[in-house]
Amino acid sequence: MFGFPAPRRASIIAWCLPGVIVATLFISSSAESSATVATAATPTVPHSSDWRANIRAFAEAHLQHTAWGPAHGRRDYEMTLSLARAEGVAVDDDALYAAAYLHDMGGIPPYAKAGVDHGDRSIQLVDSVLRDAGFPMEKSALVKEIIDHHQYYRPPDTLAVAVLFRDADILDFLGAVDVARILSLTTREKFTPDLPHAVEAIRQNMLQMPGRLQSAAAKREGAKRVAEMQRYLNELAAETDSLQVL
Repeated sequence: MFGFPAPRRASIIAWCLPGVIVATLFISSSAESSATVATAATPTVPHSSDWRANIRAFAEAHLQHTAWGPAHGRRDYEMTLSLARAEGVAVDDDALYAAAYLHDMGGIPPYAKAGVDHGDRSIQLVDSVLRDAGFPMEKSALVKEIIDHHQYYRPPDTLAVAVLFRDADILDFLGAVDVARILSLTTREKFTPDLPHAVEAIRQNMLQMPGRLQSAAAKREGAKRVAEMQRYLNELAAETDSLQVL
């Protein structure tokens, strides 16, 4: 999201199983195992019933950004839940909610750190935010695992919720919402110094992001969003002499 680094891991999961049900069972089993380890390793501490409001308030106050701010986090959260329902996968709603609002924290000033991937930086910082919010810290390891595998340029995790969250994050790079997000970055980011570059970034997302989706539900949604983007680019080309007058 904040650049295009090479994948950190050679291979984590091979999505070549012959059936979705088999894959789902394998992933879900991994999720249960991970949750057990996290609970055993981290002592349970008292937490506030208002922690969701606290995390959302933190994001609204400190993580505003037109492309990857709180609105992006909310969309990722809601899309992951939608994908999970479609795939028949149970997810930890608490960990998902926290990860959704905080996964891009490490890419937004003043939290960003030069030379550190925004997801890695978010993991470095997230525990302090969760603790202050009153989050149930026995689930913090799961929050960090979801964050650790959300980037489209890294291989997906084996954990079901992490796979679906990554899909949801990629879907925000597709459709009308991607057009709005990328155009909002014009002149603000190195890859969008002007409008022609922003439009080219939109076109590249349309071509490249669908192939990174993992779940069947996400692929179906991605196909609809690609059609939205193509219609936009076609209309824009017709009104700008094939994008020559932008």
